[in-house]
Amino acid sequence: MKQYCLYGAFFFAIWSCQSSAKKDALPTLIELVIVDSTLVKEKLFFMNVTAKVELIGDSLLAVSSNRTPAVGIIRKNGEQVGNIASGDFPIGSFMPSSYDVSEYPIVYIIDKRSQSVLVFNVATQEFLKKIRLKLPEDKIIRTIGAEFKKTESGFLVELYDLKHDAYLPDFYRNSGNLLYFFDSNGEIQKSIMEYPAEYKVMEGSLSAINYLKMGDYDQNILLSFPHSKKLYRYSTEGEELEHVDLPPSRVFNYQLRSADRIIDFNSVMAGEKQSTKTPDNHYFNSIYEDEKAIYIETWMKIGEGGIQKTRFTHLLLFNKEEKKWYETQNPKGILDIGMLAGVVNDTLYFYEGSMMKYDDKYIKRAVLKPIEE
Repeated sequence: MKQYCLYGAFFFAIWSCQSSAKKDALPTLIELVIVDSTLVKEKLFFMNVTAKVELIGDSLLAVSSNRTPAVGIIRKNGEQVGNIASGDFPIGSFMPSSYDVSEYPIVYIIDKRSQSVLVFNVATQEFLKKIRLKLPEDKIIRTIGAEFKKTESGFLVELYDLKHDAYLPDFYRNSGNLLYFFDSNGEIQKSIMEYPAEYKVMEGSLSAINYLKMGDYDQNILLSFPHSKKLYRYSTEGEELEHVDLPPSRVFNYQLRSADRIIDFNSVMAGEKQSTKTPDNHYFNSIYEDEKAIYIETWMKIGEGGIQKTRFTHLLLFNKEEKKWYETQNPKGILDIGMLAGVVNDTLYFYEGSMMKYDDKYIKRAVLKPIEE
């Protein structure tokens, strides 16, 4: 069986092929095969539960945590090589909401606590500077998983609405724009991307997760609210370039569902488990693009039971040369494969560090193969 290969072309090929392809055609099936698994050797620092992973070049991974205020650098062989951690620098404690390693060894961290961008050199373990962002009065930086990017002129940051509880329908109806462009001095230049109509029309509460997902490549950014079934391309100056309909899927459910009542954050924190249940909507874990393809990793709760039996991920991907959508036919347990970090040649790298199945963390390599008929 030959390994499935993806070869390069331009993103606009998606739109040029839509007029000739059936809009409702299902993607071609391919298989995701895990090749091997490498144990992360945690000798220099400890990371507790993965928030974001990203490949740096073709040899390093950057990892951040939901619980450990740090960004760690790890080789693909599992060796730890660097760490930017709260408490290790004279600037005081910080809380990374996200990071950018596009100029590695310079690491940019968006800090919820100080509402600033913190700049470090991980190779020399130096703190370089702090850029305070001039935020709107009704916005803050999202606590975990904020979309964030260093641009040529400054920074792109996802902000969070202060006026409404995220469980309430008004949060989606009245949050306004979510992504803000700042210059290098922290001044707002522009904002984009409201919640689309699919979220605004919900009458009951939605799960308070981050539905917006971003990827970037070649001075462009990809943006999607999955339940709108759209994928947008913007310039890093905030200009919309194109958008495309996402393909149907055999397993990913684009239907957005809300609870049958209004739930607030206080009810959830009070532990009213039965009365605070919101539907487990499918969503996107990540969007990754390179010269060959666009990869979308999903998160899906399928069936009933514990996490190991119900939480799955699969890939939707667009082959740029073939102008064709694919999806993997064999969803993987999220505790078995983890989060997509990036792609080198034809090898996909995942990082599993949830610690919900075992305490160890693993870097996993996988390839895509055609389905034999």
